[in-house]
Amino acid sequence: MKKLKKSQNKNIFIVEYQIGFSNFFFKEIESFQPREGNTEYEKLFEGVLLLECRPEILEKSSFVKRIAEVVITFDNFNELDALDPSYGQFYVRIRDSSDCHSTPDERILGEKLGAKGRVNFKNPDNIFIAYHVKNIWYLGRQIYRASHEKLQTRKAGMRPFFSPTSMDPRFARFCINVADVPEGGTIMDPFCGTGGMLIEAGLLKYNVVGIDISQEMVLGTRLNLKFFGIHDYVVTRANFLEYSNSLKVDAIVTDLPYGRSSSRAGIETAELFSKLPQKMYQVLKDDGCLILVTNTTKFIHNFDNLFTILFTIPLTIHRSLTRYYIKMKKNIKD
Repeated sequence: MKKLKKSQNKNIFIVEYQIGFSNFFFKEIESFQPREGNTEYEKLFEGVLLLECRPEILEKSSFVKRIAEVVITFDNFNELDALDPSYGQFYVRIRDSSDCHSTPDERILGEKLGAKGRVNFKNPDNIFIAYHVKNIWYLGRQIYRASHEKLQTRKAGMRPFFSPTSMDPRFARFCINVADVPEGGTIMDPFCGTGGMLIEAGLLKYNVVGIDISQEMVLGTRLNLKFFGIHDYVVTRANFLEYSNSLKVDAIVTDLPYGRSSSRAGIETAELFSKLPQKMYQVLKDDGCLILVTNTTKFIHNFDNLFTILFTIPLTIHRSLTRYYIKMKKNIKD
C-alpha cells in the first residue's frame, strides 16, 4: 500500500462535483487558490478531482457533492490489510472511471478491509469510497456529503419574502465565492432585490450591504436576512446611481436589473450601463472585485476603461434566455 505525501499540514482529498456545472466549479477552485497558497488539483475522471485544500474551503461550494480524505492508495485488492479498529463500523462503495468494477466487488473490497462484523449501512461510523482510475485505487474516507435538503431551504419559495425571478442559491453562492473577498470583508449588492446574494454572503460571515430603490424589496431583504440568522447588515433604500456614502467595499456582487424598469429607476438599460461603471468604481476598494450577472453582454464594453474582465460564463436558462456571469477586477489608475 502507498500513503500519499502531504505538505504544510494539508491532507489530500478527493472531491466529487456536479458535472453539469463544472465550468462554475473550476472557477471557484481558481478563486480559492490565492487564499490556500496554491490549490493544486488533478482530474481523476469526469466529476472527480484529487487535490490539496482545506475541506472547509471546499464545503463553501454549492457544486461539491462529496469530499473524501484519502487514506491509502493501492494497485490491487491483495495489497490491502484490515482497517484499524478505530474506524469502527463502516461500509464501502466503489467509483470507477471505466465501469469495470461492479457491486459484487464492493463486498470483496469490504472483506479485504476487515468488514466482517463491522458492516453498518444504517448508522456507520465511517463511509469509505474506493476510486479506481486506470491501474490505481484511492481509498477515501467520506468527511462531507452535500445536503440537498439544506440547499432547498434557501430557495426563493422557502423564504418569507420572495420573487419568482430570484436567483438559484447555488449560483448566488458561486458569485460570492469568486469575489475574492478577504475574511471579514464587505460585500455590496446595489440592486439587492429580495436579498439572495446577501443571504449567501451573510452565511459565509461576510459583512453585507444592500441597496434597492424599492422600499418593499428593502423590507423584504431585511426580513429574509433575519430569517436566516443574519443580523449584522446594512440594507438601505436608495437609487444606487445617486448613492452618497464614504463606504468602500471589497466586492460588488449583483444581478443587474435588466428588463425590470422599477429597479432601474425608470431609466433605459443603455443609460444604466453607461453610468454604472464609474459609480461602481468609486464604491470599490482599489483591489476590489466586481461580479455581474446579466441577461446581455451588449453594454459590457462600457466597463473596459475602469475594469479588467477576468471571465465570462454563459448559462442557458431556456431557448430565448442566456444569463452571463462576469468577473471583473478594478483597474488601478496611475
